[in-house]
Amino acid sequence: MKLLYITDQEEYSEHGTIGSFFHGYLKTYLYVNVVYFTKYKHSFQVKDDDFIVPIQYDNDIIAYLQEQSIDMDSYEFVFVRNVQNILKTVLKYRDFYGYKVGFRASFAKSTQAYEMAKRDKSGIIRQFRVAFGNWTKNRLINEVDIFMPTSLQMQHLFYPNLTCKIYPLSSALDSKQLQERPIRRDGICRLIYVGSLDALREFNVILNALETIAALPWHLTLLVRTPEGVEQMLEHYHAINNKIEVIYTDELETMKAKVAQCDAGLALLPSCDLYNNALASKVVDYYSCAVPALLSDTQSNRAVFDEEEAFFSSFDHDGIVTLLHKVIETDEEHLIAMGKAGQKKLLDQGYDYEVMAEALFKVLARL
Repeated sequence: MKLLYITDQEEYSEHGTIGSFFHGYLKTYLYVNVVYFTKYKHSFQVKDDDFIVPIQYDNDIIAYLQEQSIDMDSYEFVFVRNVQNILKTVLKYRDFYGYKVGFRASFAKSTQAYEMAKRDKSGIIRQFRVAFGNWTKNRLINEVDIFMPTSLQMQHLFYPNLTCKIYPLSSALDSKQLQERPIRRDGICRLIYVGSLDALREFNVILNALETIAALPWHLTLLVRTPEGVEQMLEHYHAINNKIEVIYTDELETMKAKVAQCDAGLALLPSCDLYNNALASKVVDYYSCAVPALLSDTQSNRAVFDEEEAFFSSFDHDGIVTLLHKVIETDEEHLIAMGKAGQKKLLDQGYDYEVMAEALFKVLARL
């Protein structure tokens, strides 16, 4: 059987679920082609099992691939990652080519836009447009053969009343690429944050807490894709600027190398449905290197970890300051033990791409 996975990622971008899962373990059971888009090339390219498509053809991707001599009749499954207009196109050609359609929602981006509109006190018209867009997207998703949110809670919150097949697909560990950081004994607690720093994440709350403990021995690495908004945010924290390193990258190996040099990973997020519905992918990134996470005290985080594997705090200044004191006072050997225990806990609970690939194949075979 063959599967075509149309991503929302650009060429050369790296993502654990795409790389380890769809481009890796799932190929044990299916022949998989992955479509990436590019802003920098104007012609179609084939690289091993990848198809590189100029971004201007995303609105009619199926017809474009057929024009490039890709036999769409040969695919039993066509999956789409996140993008509504691409899903609409794939559904339009479903009956003609006879494939089953899957939709993968890695993050409720339209809900993020709605929360931003409320936070910024945007006009009711903008909020209505976003809410209407959510309703339209739900109707479209209901037409697919299989919908893959990151969790059932995500589906219940943001994609309610669906009657299609629901199959949660979370971020997970690649059990063949686990790491363990070495002990340094340099007396500095090294923290890391991986991911975006948009206004909804309220990272200034964490920075304020770090500023309160400026005299303690800590260092923070921010690993983000783009500099948008980062420098403006940090310019208000002159007292701790020398303790903060910012690295702009989306390379998976760079991320892993940096995480493996640190003691604990920050995954503290404000309490809202957008962030409380599933385990954040950055948490899996940390534990892949046996680095324990600092987590908001939510039901979704507590469903996976306890105090033997992670640190918990409410998302407020005093709670985070207390938590940071605790982490800084914890010796390196214990932090590594917590990280290894967290790795085991994730694998024991099924957060394992190799196991997940076999499970998904069995579901697809029954569609």
